[in-house]
Amino acid sequence: MGILSITSYFWILLAYMGIHFSPHLPSPFHSSLFNFNHIVYTHKTLHITVDDAFIFAGIFALLIEIYKAATTKSFNSLESLFSIVVAIIYLILFITTTWAHNSTFLMLTFMAFVDGLGGFIIEINAAHRDVVFGK
Repeated sequence: MGILSITSYFWILLAYMGIHFSPHLPSPFHSSLFNFNHIVYTHKTLHITVDDAFIFAGIFALLIEIYKAATTKSFNSLESLFSIVVAIIYLILFITTTWAHNSTFLMLTFMAFVDGLGGFIIEINAAHRDVVFGK
């Protein structure tokens, strides 16, 4: 299992924990990354926070993971199993820790479960097409 076969949600989890436990960032998740003053309506400001960036990264990672699962030439159940293990780690952290008990982490947990279950569903459907029963 190479570094590219590791689920993207593992790297997102490491980044989330790294930002949270960084001593140099006191309260980074609700701080604004971008302020779009002149792109949206006049006298309105669109704030993109670090939380929003993690949601965007999670959606993009879900797209990548579904593409990887749908286009693999060989079935690799270990990747799907690792995705489920990462999703369970997300769930355990969400339930047991106070720093992960927020809506952003819940959304990332849900996306990690969709990634893991989607990989298994795609593998099962591909296996049904490759095996012929009762001919």
